[in-house]
Amino acid sequence: MQLLFVRYLASSPVEEIQCVTQTRRRVRCTAKVLGPGALRGVWTLMPVTAQSGQLALPSDVMAVYSLSALPYQEQLRWRSQRCPQHDATPTAGDLAVADWEPFDPLRHHEHVHTRLPAHRRRPGPGLGSHASRRAHP
Repeated sequence: MQLLFVRYLASSPVEEIQCVTQTRRRVRCTAKVLGPGALRGVWTLMPVTAQSGQLALPSDVMAVYSLSALPYQEQLRWRSQRCPQHDATPTAGDLAVADWEPFDPLRHHEHVHTRLPAHRRRPGPGLGSHASRRAHP
């Protein structure tokens, strides 16, 4: 996933990323960040970029779910991992930490996929998945 000009791995597929906010019942909100009516990103092929001094990677592009075309405020909402309802309630506390992990193309090479996902509703492996932690860049 790319947001605010940074690539991240998520702990779950795009459609399943859960809000981190605590509800009035003191449990984690079950709503998804990509809720009904929320602005959506797009799957796109982007260059695989390695840090300076790293070896070249075997592929030159990778599939990324990009939020870069969305308004800055919407990208902030995604970065804070809040559903649209809780984003409108800034006083609501977080029960969990946003589980983004900065994407490193060498360390996370198993998540580099050179083709866009075939199925639009469920991105699946287009952004890869950790063995123990289904993560997506």
